[in-house]
Amino acid sequence: MKTFSQLKRDLQKGVKIRTILNNLKPEFNGEIRTIKTVQTNAVSFECVRNGRETESWLWWGKAANYEYEGNIFKVYDNPMEHNNFKRELLFEYEIMEA
Repeated sequence: MKTFSQLKRDLQKGVKIRTILNNLKPEFNGEIRTIKTVQTNAVSFECVRNGRETESWLWWGKAANYEYEGNIFKVYDNPMEHNNFKRELLFEYEIMEA
């Protein structure tokens, strides 16, 4: 298992990622995005959707909400926000290439 710090180092401008699982918007599963902007608190992705270029942001939460192994990283929700103390998988991504 890699660390959250390593994940942030690996997600640099120009890197391509593939959405394996998006539990909030399943229609985005399989989508390939390119990292456009890297900040200390977030990264932005760009992709072409329905013929239009779109941009979305992944804002960094707590390190405990991320798992990173091999070239796959997972993003979990914060269980304290929902008072159910159960961690739920929100997103799963594959880091493809720079």
